[in-house]
Order: sequence, then C-alpha cells, then structure tokens
Amino acid sequence: MHLAERFCTTVRHTGFLAQADWLWDRVRPLYDQMIALTGQRGLVRIMNGTDRMLLTPAFRAVQEVYEPDVWHSLMSEVRAGDTVADVGVFIGLYTLALAQRVGAAGRVFAFEPDPANYEIATQHIALNGLSARVELIQAAVGATDGQVAFSAQAESGHVLNSVNNMHANLVPCVTLDQIFARRRLDILKVDVEGYEEMVLLGGQHLLCDPTRSPRALYIEVHPYAWPATGTTSESLLSLLINNDYYVSTVQGKPVTRIGGYGEIVARKKVRS
Repeated sequence: MHLAERFCTTVRHTGFLAQADWLWDRVRPLYDQMIALTGQRGLVRIMNGTDRMLLTPAFRAVQEVYEPDVWHSLMSEVRAGDTVADVGVFIGLYTLALAQRVGAAGRVFAFEPDPANYEIATQHIALNGLSARVELIQAAVGATDGQVAFSAQAESGHVLNSVNNMHANLVPCVTLDQIFARRRLDILKVDVEGYEEMVLLGGQHLLCDPTRSPRALYIEVHPYAWPATGTTSESLLSLLINNDYYVSTVQGKPVTRIGGYGEIVARKKVRS
C-alpha cells in the first residue's frame, strides 16, 4: 500500500473522520496523478502473504488479505505443470496467482463473460507477464454451448434465467467438455454466483474420465440463487459423488448438505 493510502487510512480510523474527508478531498487529485505516474508499471500486492502480483492503479484499493482460507488451500493444491480452469475471473487475482504457480510448463484457462472485467483481467495478465500461460476466454461456462443472458454487475455478475430481464445481455457460453475435449484438467475453480451446477453439467465427460478429470474442484456455492436453475443441495452433491468425488469444506470437514453460502472442495477418490 502506498504511503498516502496508509496515511489516509490511519487518519480515518483515529476519530477524525470529518478532517480526513476534508483533507482527502484536497489531496486526492494530486494523489491520483502520483499513482498514475508511479503505477505505470503496476502497484505491488502480495496476496495473503504468499503471492506477489502487479495491479493497475485503478485497483489500488485492493487489500492484500483476500479470502485467505480458500486462497491458501487452493494454492497449496497447485503443482508446477498443472492445467487449471478459473471459471469466473473477475479482475484476475486468482488467475494471476495460479499462472505463477503452474510455471512455464503449466496452463490456466480463465473464463470471464463480463466485458469490463475481461478487459481488466487482460490488462493484469499482460502487466504480470503471464500472457503465454493464460488463455483468457470471454464467455460464460454452462451446461450447453451457445449464448446465455448475463447481468454484468462487477464482482457479482451472473447468468440470468431469462433473456427478458431488463439487465440481460447475451454473451457466449461454452462447456468444459468442449474446451477440454482432448486434454487433461488438473484443478477447477468455480465462482459463478449460483450457476455452479450448470458449469459441472457441461463437463460430465471430463469429470467421469479417470485419466483427464480434475483431482480437485473448488466451488463457491450460492444456494440463495439456485431456485432459478433448479439446483438443490442434493442435486449438486449427487453430481459430484456420482463422479467419484469426496466433498468437504476448505477445512476438511465432510459436506453432506449445503445450507448456505460458502466454499466446498471436491477431491477425486480414485485417480489412475
């Protein structure tokens, strides 16, 4: 974090909010100009104390502590040379760290349907010199190839159940079975705001193939959004279990029912 950021944060948390706001209104134009100049080569962030990356000045507010439990678990699973799919990239924080960890022999397939997020992720990938390791695909991932209605809402953009929604934009949709038709996938990360089961349904051939299926799946689950897709706790868990996955929390506790928002981890029981 830059010195000016630390100063303003400190002032705001010492009981002088009015003074801090007054000062910030006057300092900010100069500060923004300074950041634009000094941040041309990227602002350094060391995410969760382990993964160094560069972000554009527009994202100077990004903190270095970010979903630490999920982050550490997922990153500890990655091996050099892995092929990883990041479904739901947002601005690319996970994508950048994953690409660094798979090394030059590895590959990250990253999917982001939101045009604004896609552009930002593209900038971050280039800024970190990872373009050769990342294939960024501007598409949603779902049960069938074609198009889906999508609501672009920055961090919480999501597929819609109807194209008649006033916020709907049609975006391309691909399936895991299409993208990975003739290749192995080692790790799958999914963050799609309720569309989780649709992503997995589009990868049935991949998930059941003992020679190509991911050894680990990290899935952020959004049960409050499931009624729109017909997903239930039973249907999602059955899909994973029927493909020989053991489902747990990030901490390793077995999951027999999904009752609320959170992260589940599915690991292959048998892998040849």
